[in-house]
Amino acid sequence: MLSGGRGRGPPVQGSFGGSLEDAFPSRQPGGGALVPRGGSAGRQLQTNQMGSNQMVQAFSGGVSRSERALVAGTDGSVAEVEANILQAVRTFGAPPGAKKMMDAERLAAEEAMRTGLYGIWRNASSSHDFCGRIGPMSRCFCGHDYGAHAWSKGRKEPRPKCGSCGCPGFRYIPRRPEEVGEWWLPRRRGFDVRLWRANCKCGHSHEEHDSSSLRCRGCGCPSFSSAWECVSCEGKWQDHETLWESEEERRHCGRSVGQAFMPLSSTPEVQQIVLSKQQGPTSEASWSLPHKPRPERSVKLMQERCSHYGGSCGSRVISSSGVGSLEDAFPSRGQQPPGPRAFAALE
Repeated sequence: MLSGGRGRGPPVQGSFGGSLEDAFPSRQPGGGALVPRGGSAGRQLQTNQMGSNQMVQAFSGGVSRSERALVAGTDGSVAEVEANILQAVRTFGAPPGAKKMMDAERLAAEEAMRTGLYGIWRNASSSHDFCGRIGPMSRCFCGHDYGAHAWSKGRKEPRPKCGSCGCPGFRYIPRRPEEVGEWWLPRRRGFDVRLWRANCKCGHSHEEHDSSSLRCRGCGCPSFSSAWECVSCEGKWQDHETLWESEEERRHCGRSVGQAFMPLSSTPEVQQIVLSKQQGPTSEASWSLPHKPRPERSVKLMQERCSHYGGSCGSRVISSSGVGSLEDAFPSRGQQPPGPRAFAALE
């Protein structure tokens, strides 16, 4: 999954407790047979890589197929892994869900540059500058978009207030499953991302919690405690804060402003491909999946039983200004694919 300007951590550290290098075999000094690096957590292996000896810490966890693909054929260095990513983006284009997220981040960055007010969602205890940019496509905890919130004349309040409900101030909440690590949901047949809401440990969505007290109206849960973690910092929703900084404040702290605040600014070539209007390298490659209008059983069960996916709340009002599941990006047989304007609607 591509991320846009969201604080870069150690390049080969994975959440499973070891480095990605440790998942792959290496040759013994002298070009001998391949030696697996997996094993008990305390074991270390002496390897020869790129002409120099390196001590590799073994690990006891596993890695996903996507992580294996990222480091396949590399020595695990940042440069080679980034080259792998660039080659994949050139060949296949950005995944539809990732492109929607990056487009939302782009709109937020453009608004920040235009107004000089940088809205961010940050976990102060992490090493990242921010986990998300706040802009036109951002959703508040109250369920309304950022556009429904307004500042007072002097902007004396810390957050803009909502004009559609009693929300005291904008609090960022993830809008798409990919933002909370549930990337597989939009790939399910018939899944509609517009119905999805980030949920609490109590099982109810953020919309079923009071926007002021955070108390749940469905079960009496005293506060919203996310049942998920942020994909950028692996922190909970309650570990984050929503705030706005001026350009001067960010410059003083040595943080990115202007064009450097744009998503993927550290990798210009990837940025150009991902943020371009064309989805993928060719139209045929972009519209290759068949249209499947009937939802699979898991999606039907979610809609019946999960309150954060249209369950106990009933059917949510769906905006006509956007698309739902990833399948909506692929037309049915005989139907012409939508033009570039269709991608302007992120939700």
